[in-house]
Amino acid sequence: MKKTRQEKREEEAKIIAEMDEAMQELNAQKPSESAPKKKKHTPIADENMPEKLHCKRCKTLMENGVCPTCGFTVYIPMQKEKRNRIKVVVTAVLMAVFVVLFVIMQFVK
Repeated sequence: MKKTRQEKREEEAKIIAEMDEAMQELNAQKPSESAPKKKKHTPIADENMPEKLHCKRCKTLMENGVCPTCGFTVYIPMQKEKRNRIKVVVTAVLMAVFVVLFVIMQFVK
């Protein structure tokens, strides 16, 4: 039996409410926040990325920018140095291809 849109929305709202309640309970059970936090090193960590990030799809707390429930990942822009390195490599390869094509065209005549 298929569910109507309204039933799906109600079920989704119920699930989100349950998740919010569970998150509030977890936050209430945490030890005091007065102790300094150790910042974990994550492979995709960025200075601009907040420590606690919730998934846009299912509202679950994300781990290292990836949702453990649905697999949604956060877009993190590439670093400027890496982007510049890629530009240089692509430009060098294209120049080499054009030089080779030019030499080939000279021998074909």
